[in-house]
Amino acid sequence: MRLYKLLLLSLVILIMSCSQPKPFVFKGVQSIKIEKASWGKNIFKADFVYENPNNFSLSLQKLEADIFINDHLFTHYKLDTTFSIPAEATFKLPATMQVELTDILKNSVDIIFNRPMKINVKGISTLSKGMFTKTIPIEFETTQKLNLAEALR
Repeated sequence: MRLYKLLLLSLVILIMSCSQPKPFVFKGVQSIKIEKASWGKNIFKADFVYENPNNFSLSLQKLEADIFINDHLFTHYKLDTTFSIPAEATFKLPATMQVELTDILKNSVDIIFNRPMKINVKGISTLSKGMFTKTIPIEFETTQKLNLAEALR
């Protein structure tokens, strides 16, 4: 009888620990820097700020997303480095992105006058907790100013 109770308790704990992780909450883009400016491909470095709403830590195995500015595709972002994400915490993911000059020019008026722009991130992320791995969709939208004058410093 005692073994039965112990087995039942272990099963309940296992089921509770395998709960579906909540998706990260996108908080915005920070510290944009222009690594290389040219007439063709430009290289930008930035930090994407997220919040982990889960009460447990996770390991981010992979992230792949399209980034839209004012509903136009701006760039594709891919992260293949493993990151440890603390429980219930705000964290930054570094991003290196290649952007065509034509994509920058589409938003040039908003960038020059430092107007708020709608930023959408749509893609997938692969998260793991222990031996369990789950791929979840990500979709965030925010409005933010992108100050490229600061990025040129």
